[in-house]
Amino acid sequence: MSSTFRQLWLYNNWANTALLDKLRKEGEKVPHSCVRLFSHIVNAQIIWLSRLTGEKPPVGVWDEHGIIDCQRYHDLASEGFGQLIQHRKDSENEIVNYTNTQHQTFHNKADDILLHVFNHGTYHRAQIASEMRKNGIEPINTDYITFVRT
Repeated sequence: MSSTFRQLWLYNNWANTALLDKLRKEGEKVPHSCVRLFSHIVNAQIIWLSRLTGEKPPVGVWDEHGIIDCQRYHDLASEGFGQLIQHRKDSENEIVNYTNTQHQTFHNKADDILLHVFNHGTYHRAQIASEMRKNGIEPINTDYITFVRT
């Protein structure tokens, strides 16, 4: 198992969980855009996990969910990525063939997909933080360095 991918998976899980807790705590004050973006994060993670495992994803990339379903999809994705990463060998870097949401076919290394998944979540969590700040809500710090300090 790659320690780098394990660390990125743990970070992603920590950041998503912390953000879900913040969204729950703020409740009705949270702008719809934040929940929409978080839905997108978990949808994308489920979709990429499905591509890596050869399954059909149960969600669309921009499906919108409430906080309870966001939590459920986050838990499913986190568990799935954890199992996938745990059972990978460092030497494994298979090519994954998949069709994207625009029905285009691509072939990428599994390692590149994993890096994309974790980077994608970071990007959209930053967008959520910006949206929160614009709406008078103090965002939480989900920086990687904050994770490793805890």
